[in-house]
Amino acid sequence: MGAVKRTFRTLDQTRTLMAVARGEAPPEMLITGGTILNVYSGESLPGTVAVAAGRIAYVGGRTFESGSATTTIDARDRVIVPGYVDPHAHPHALYTPDQMARTVLPLGTTTVVADTLPLLMLGHRDRIEEALTALADLPLRYFWFIRLHGQAHGPEEAAFMTDDLLERLMDREDVRSAGELTRWPRVYAGDPTVLRQMAVALTRGRRVEGHAPGVSADRLQVLAAAGVSSEHEAMTADQALTRLRAGFYVMLRHGGLRPDLPALAAVATGPRAASGRLMLTPDGASPAFLRAHGYMDHVLENAMRAGIDPVASYQMASMNPAAYYGLDEEIGGIAPGRRADLAILERLEQPRPEVVIAGGKVVAMAGRLLAEFPTLPWDTWLRPLARGTWRPDPSFFTLDSLPHPTPGVHMENAVITARRDISHDGALPPGVLRLVLVDPAGRWRCRTLLSGFADEVGGLASTYSSTAGILTIGHNAEDMAAAAARALDLGGGIVLAEQGTIRFELPLPLGGMMSPKPVGTLATDIERIGALLRARGYRHHDLTYTLLFMSFDSLPYVRITYRGLWDVMAEREILPREDLA
Repeated sequence: MGAVKRTFRTLDQTRTLMAVARGEAPPEMLITGGTILNVYSGESLPGTVAVAAGRIAYVGGRTFESGSATTTIDARDRVIVPGYVDPHAHPHALYTPDQMARTVLPLGTTTVVADTLPLLMLGHRDRIEEALTALADLPLRYFWFIRLHGQAHGPEEAAFMTDDLLERLMDREDVRSAGELTRWPRVYAGDPTVLRQMAVALTRGRRVEGHAPGVSADRLQVLAAAGVSSEHEAMTADQALTRLRAGFYVMLRHGGLRPDLPALAAVATGPRAASGRLMLTPDGASPAFLRAHGYMDHVLENAMRAGIDPVASYQMASMNPAAYYGLDEEIGGIAPGRRADLAILERLEQPRPEVVIAGGKVVAMAGRLLAEFPTLPWDTWLRPLARGTWRPDPSFFTLDSLPHPTPGVHMENAVITARRDISHDGALPPGVLRLVLVDPAGRWRCRTLLSGFADEVGGLASTYSSTAGILTIGHNAEDMAAAAARALDLGGGIVLAEQGTIRFELPLPLGGMMSPKPVGTLATDIERIGALLRARGYRHHDLTYTLLFMSFDSLPYVRITYRGLWDVMAEREILPREDLA
């Protein structure tokens, strides 16, 4: 069994909490004069919160004597709510999980249940548990869901998740679920490997996270029978209700990619709002979204704006996700024994906090982070993008030998693509670009054509992708080669080259997917490349989603992947991968 990270309280903490609750010992923190939102009873009541040993010892009307070391916070005319819990986080959108934690903690989010995909896809196998343990010690509390497969097939598919690694990870207390199961058709078909992996989680009392956009009611029944416990892909109230009827917990999503709460809010009214089966999540956030809008505070604001009762909204962002993951005695509410994760608000309808407390410590005030964060050794946890000296030349990006017309990719929006057959005779039609997925070591490539992305781009290269490879887009083979070579020189990144000159570069030296820079700095970088591409005809709302999902072979309808140009619905190759070495 792997090292298990202890997440719950000790006997000494229990004794301390009881002594404070009985009035026999002074609290370490007193929050007085405020109105406390009790998410368990649905009431807002005046009272005092006494904190000791990082946890809540008492909530009620009693007066406490302060000790010499007691911190007292005056919450008069303020509302005290539980710290926000995101049940489905992707803390690696160019930034690292610790940089995300620095950003969202002052916004009231004190716990996230987070994706492990980058560590599994890019990490050293013997360092993954070390990384999870270090991240669990941050001021923001991380729990984890374990991916059973990648977002796209790759050359190391068979080694992505071994039985031994899965069992070790599932024995950790900070691992709460398996998933998300983006390859839901394999579950539906009864794939023995996936069902066996799911059983490792289910027999340990863990959850299994679904990912099944657009799936029919009958197929949802099969997924529920297989043990899938939650879904976050509903885009309408009817879809959310269908999932509830099948017994799923349902995460209502509102983020940069899918701002769905106006369409979903109807399912969270009336008796269903009190069902305990609904949760709120942004489902990941780009650097620009975090800087412009916030995080769970933004989701809460939009939930209330969409007509969801304020108390129900806070329950969906605290108590409900805590209960879903079996953590409701640990987090998710303001009651004795729970971890002292609190946000102090001006009013209930304004979820951006004035003060944030995590683990019994004031970690942020007026949006300013006060907590100290360690420097984490990401460069030792993640494998380098490429170890060799190979660099592509322009011949890698020619149109030679592509069929006429060429089955191509047309972008319907920032993420969804469709097949479009394109005639070219060696010259690109207006608005059509070359699209090539390149192996970082030069062993293979996948080529096609792309429309609906931009009017004219010299060469854009990105290692920020769902699959192993460098995604390259452009009309000029020399510029595409220069951009891809520079991305490799940087150890990963996003690079724009035109007329032989590097016009923009964003290094992503951590596995080719992440930067150690702060979120705000990354937001500025992405705004720069976004502006450059919009000037060249890029017509969608977020470039980062486009680059990340171009190879995500569970999204409709065609994707460029390690297996070649792939028809997602038919699950077949349209154009083959070209093996070169």
